[in-house]
Amino acid sequence: MAYGIIKITGYFSKDLYCLAFQYDFACGIFLVALGIVVLCIMNRYDGTYFMAAMGILILLDSLLSIQTSLDARRFGLETWKIILLFSVLSGVSGVILIIRNTLKVAGCALLAEGAMRHYIVHCTVRLSNTQS
Repeated sequence: MAYGIIKITGYFSKDLYCLAFQYDFACGIFLVALGIVVLCIMNRYDGTYFMAAMGILILLDSLLSIQTSLDARRFGLETWKIILLFSVLSGVSGVILIIRNTLKVAGCALLAEGAMRHYIVHCTVRLSNTQS
């Protein structure tokens, strides 16, 4: 739920290109809802459902990041290919997490997701130089 709130907050940041956080509002709401569901049904199920849900989230976020890389190409950013590569890698790790629910796969998938998010923000966020 905290990650969802962070993503929603990122959506409202002042980014000139509006690339890095363009889908974070929907993903943030999804994460908050997923967190509520997990808290409500956690004692009825084992962790395999949670890891599968996390894999679905990683897959969703990577698919949206693939679209972000294509938007970055339209903006003329030269790093769009690396963003695409990170997005595909993250998506593949999400699919593997859905298929094989192990902690090692979950850790690798989260690492790939974090690297993808960091690189996207690093390469696409441009703040205005105006002083308020």
